[in-house]
Amino acid sequence: MSPAAPSDGRVTKRCETCGRFRLYAPDDRHCIVCGYQSLSDACGCGRSFDYALAEPPEGSLHCPHCGRDFRKGRQAIDLD
Repeated sequence: MSPAAPSDGRVTKRCETCGRFRLYAPDDRHCIVCGYQSLSDACGCGRSFDYALAEPPEGSLHCPHCGRDFRKGRQAIDLD
């Protein structure tokens, strides 16, 4: 089993506001980084985000199904 597919029921979700991928409980709605209620558990094409946790934090990140670039135009959030 890959690290992006835990056996404890958590799912990979992406915050549509800050763009970060994290593991969440299936019913979680708020991003742990920015606090907004904008979590999505799949790309618009329906592909789950399980692949995204293993990717490096820099560079582009594309959906392997539809090719959507998740980092293009993402605004950086200063956490300091």
